[in-house]
Amino acid sequence: MSKKSSNRGASTGARSAKGKQAAATSKKGATSSAVGLSTSAKVVIVIFAVLMVVSLMMPTLSTAFSRNQQAEQSSSQDSSSDSNSDNSSDSSDSSTSDTSSATGAAAVDAKYQDTVSELESKLSSDNTNLATLLNLGRNYMRWGASVLSVSSSDSDTTHGNELLEKAIGYYQQYLGLKDSDAVRVDIALCKLYEGETSEAQSDLETLTQNSPTYAPAWANLGMVQEYAGDKDAAKTSYQTAIDNDPNDEYGAKSYATQRLSALESSSSTTSSTTSTGTSATSSSSGETGAKGLTDTLSNLSGTGL
Repeated sequence: MSKKSSNRGASTGARSAKGKQAAATSKKGATSSAVGLSTSAKVVIVIFAVLMVVSLMMPTLSTAFSRNQQAEQSSSQDSSSDSNSDNSSDSSDSSTSDTSSATGAAAVDAKYQDTVSELESKLSSDNTNLATLLNLGRNYMRWGASVLSVSSSDSDTTHGNELLEKAIGYYQQYLGLKDSDAVRVDIALCKLYEGETSEAQSDLETLTQNSPTYAPAWANLGMVQEYAGDKDAAKTSYQTAIDNDPNDEYGAKSYATQRLSALESSSSTTSSTTSTGTSATSSSSGETGAKGLTDTLSNLSGTGL
């Protein structure tokens, strides 16, 4: 499922200095850990953000961006062929992972390694193939987010961040050949998964300024603002997403409507408990791993933080 060349030029320069070497990426992982994100906080970030991905960016990663991605993948017959092959590889790899006895980050690695190796082999023979670049970005993004969701050590966090950096790198290669608001949203989400909430929000704010009618950007911005605790700004962004996706073509309208309802419900509950002098607590739990996240996310569309 360019307008920001000068803005992204600076961002790409900074990203290049940070991500070209494994040592620099490891430092990023350590930094993410140093800011004090607990394991439960990382899971909240990943669950909340991947929910946005599931709601707005399926079927390859998103229904939200289906129109954009169909146009991108129909740019050539080769691109379409690559995309179909890549999806088949992903399905096959998923079946293999189900029978694996590996757990945690190792299980996630086993799910994605073969698929990514095959895609990178294809790219080596045609480094301008848009479909292959897009699928590499998506697979590395999902791989990194899943590793972070099951992270139990600093090394897992570093590994997850390295994978997300690779996703960003492939997405930027794609943008060098073809502009895409959907890809820019994915880059912002990668940053969110890494714990760089402010940078992700800044990227999405810039995107909404440059593409003010692109509903998925507004819906994702609302999600980031809600996570950051700015509920009033989130409500405004969600409403803008609804206004720009009246027929729910991207899935932004349905997602934003659910989040607005959840925020209103949360506000009502807070007012009620305050007036009666009582307090309410909420909790959420979910399985870990790629499959667990998918199963959990399907039941989270109406919940709040």
